Amino acid sequence: MQKRRQYFIERTFQTKFILKFCSIVIIASCIIGLLLFLLTKGSTTVVVENTKVVVKNTADFLLPTILTTVILVTIFSAISVAILSLFISHKIVGPLYRLKREITKVGGADLNANFRIRTGDQLQGLAESLISMVLSLKEKIKSLKEKFNQILPQLKKTALDKGEVEQIKEILDSFKV
Repeated sequence: MQKRRQYFIERTFQTKFILKFCSIVIIASCIIGLLLFLLTKGSTTVVVENTKVVVKNTADFLLPTILTTVILVTIFSAISVAILSLFISHKIVGPLYRLKREITKVGGADLNANFRIRTGDQLQGLAESLISMVLSLKEKIKSLKEKFNQILPQLKKTALDKGEVEQIKEILDSFKV
């Protein structure tokens, strides 16, 4: 199996994709930390410090522990989500990149474009629709070429401008089917 050399295919899309998911993790972690702090703010806790029993505000007692835990969990989760998002985005961006490239070929009159994408990637339905569209176009253009070639001798005999007939022929021949 080949090692992946390029992790970012569509850098802008993938960066935004990753940042959106990481920001959700960071915001959720901050909300959890804030809720824990607010819910414990009005209560007191009995603590043994240096063999003395002390009554402290629960928020003051738990704040350092909560803050450390939330920061560590946020960092670990954000890194995990970033890595996962990068690889998950390949299932979307890879097929989009390939389909875009093949659509450009079709736009250039090359109907031999290959819209097949790997199994397991997203956009299988779109790829199948594009394949169906290209096959339909191929059939119609082949039919047009055949009909044009059938009437070509008659067109050359008529008073039509031969330049116009040649233009039609060139347009039909420009399609690679």
